[in-house]
Amino acid sequence: MQSKNSKKSSERIEKATTFLTKLWWFFAFLIGIPLTIATVSYYIIQYIIKDVYISIGLAVIVYMFSIFFFYKSFDQYRKKPLFLNNQNNLSARIHILFIVSILALIVTPIFIYVAPEGYYFELFPLISFCLLYNIIYFYYYHQPVEFFDVSESKFKRKLSFKSSLKQFHNIVIFINFVIHVFFLTYTHYTKLSWLFTLITNIFFYFFTLLSTSKLRKKIRDAIEKDKLFQEDIIKFKQKFSVAIISLSFLLLIQLPFDVLLINILSGVLYTNLDYILFAFVSIIFIFLYLKLRVYISIHYK
Repeated sequence: MQSKNSKKSSERIEKATTFLTKLWWFFAFLIGIPLTIATVSYYIIQYIIKDVYISIGLAVIVYMFSIFFFYKSFDQYRKKPLFLNNQNNLSARIHILFIVSILALIVTPIFIYVAPEGYYFELFPLISFCLLYNIIYFYYYHQPVEFFDVSESKFKRKLSFKSSLKQFHNIVIFINFVIHVFFLTYTHYTKLSWLFTLITNIFFYFFTLLSTSKLRKKIRDAIEKDKLFQEDIIKFKQKFSVAIISLSFLLLIQLPFDVLLINILSGVLYTNLDYILFAFVSIIFIFLYLKLRVYISIHYK
């Protein structure tokens, strides 16, 4: 009886110790260290720029970057790690891309509410996106999807790093970055560039999750049963590439109409020729998008 009680007592102590360890590392990696880095960066930026509101906004971006960066260190203390689960690379690839992009854009309206009325830093969405997007490259480097090692039951990088960069499902990540930067740069004066990109990213986040859900489940089941799933991995890469290319080119296709709408609301008048030119630009982007879709279809066959 005494041995049972001592065993239960040791189990309770072990659980309490595990919980306190997780709590400690949670505050350290996700609150303490990022907050310290953000505070230091605020004073450095304030010393350089001499503008309290821009300094606050950029410090918030640094804080978010730090949280994403150090989350990988905290993930090892979770029972079900989100990014250190080497069998979960396919889902993590979707989540990290869209969560980082969405949060990079959500920072802008937060900054608007902090700043006084009539105060707006037009390049804030662009800076936020450029800085935070590097987190995606960081996670993708540590979580490849090129090869699954059955003996170790985890995804690994079979190819060299340079060869991995040439894989189309990795190239689309850079294409997505370039198009977002172009869109945010070209429309920064509208003060709504973050809203257009935010809505598009949220839509494609759910679209990508839904369009790949069956494949991801099928691959998870195959991993558990030690079955082959190479063909399913190729299909996933194809669907993922199509989703990211569609996201990127939808921004380009809607770009002329976003600019047109904002300018009309601002009182700018256009001729019929101007409307034709705007439509023509969108048609060009549609044509390029269709060509890429054909290329993706041929490439993955």
